[in-house]
Amino acid sequence: MKKLSITSKLLSIALLTGLFACGDGSAEVSSNGKASVAITDAAVDAENVNKVMLSVSEVRATANGETKTMASFDTPKEFNLMAYQNGETYFIGEGDLEAGTYSDIRFIISGATDSYIEMKDGTKESLEIPSGTTSGYKVNGTFDVAANTTTNIVADVDLRKALVFTGNNTFKLRPTARLVVAETTGVIKGSVEGQSNNSERLVVYAYNKGTFSASEEAEPAEGSTRYEGSINSAAVAEDGSYTLAFMEEGDYEIIVASYSNTDNDEDLEFEGRVETDLMIDGSLLNTVSVSADATVTANILLK
Repeated sequence: MKKLSITSKLLSIALLTGLFACGDGSAEVSSNGKASVAITDAAVDAENVNKVMLSVSEVRATANGETKTMASFDTPKEFNLMAYQNGETYFIGEGDLEAGTYSDIRFIISGATDSYIEMKDGTKESLEIPSGTTSGYKVNGTFDVAANTTTNIVADVDLRKALVFTGNNTFKLRPTARLVVAETTGVIKGSVEGQSNNSERLVVYAYNKGTFSASEEAEPAEGSTRYEGSINSAAVAEDGSYTLAFMEEGDYEIIVASYSNTDNDEDLEFEGRVETDLMIDGSLLNTVSVSADATVTANILLK
């Protein structure tokens, strides 16, 4: 009887070991997580641009200098980037990634002519995306992927900085976009009020505290734009409202610039920075503090 008891115990142990080792795999620990990728924009300055069409066939992510595919599409994702502003996003896709820290993502463009600019008169112009069909349009930004979880990341292209005219009816998409983890960001929004302004457009720019320099308002060098150091921007709507979405935690300065069509062409010309006060919770402040998953109402008073 003792021998039978010992044999039974050994058999039970063997069965339990086999269950955890094989079974249905539910007891195994995965080293993979997921990343979900969306894209957003701020408005372009050129009044004659109607659409900025992108065609994405693959998304890659880079960790420790190695770039891997996280999502690919038999039918490329085609979308008008200008349609997704003020916190609106276009969902690109979701894919598996090894747990770890990543330094950028790459949007692989499906073909050299598949992405283009559509003007308001319906004509199409070339859009140059350097290395777009090979190594991809690169968006820098650090994000972590943990095992068995999904990290939601947003690529903020901000066409106001990224899109430049290179001549010969060709536009270029510069790699100036930023990458953020959606859950770690907040929103700055409010209204622009005060004395009347004859400008055709006001644009709100957000800078990390202490980083704005008036030198950025000088005529930009070819291939660059004014307010290069801004983190985000938003055109003021007709009702006076503005929204700066996907702002990472921190303190920001707010700059307002005015634009008008002074030479009767198809573009708005820079007029200058507008002097303003910033009203938050009834107090005049110099900066806006943003916390994750929170909205700050910052009303801008024109002087």
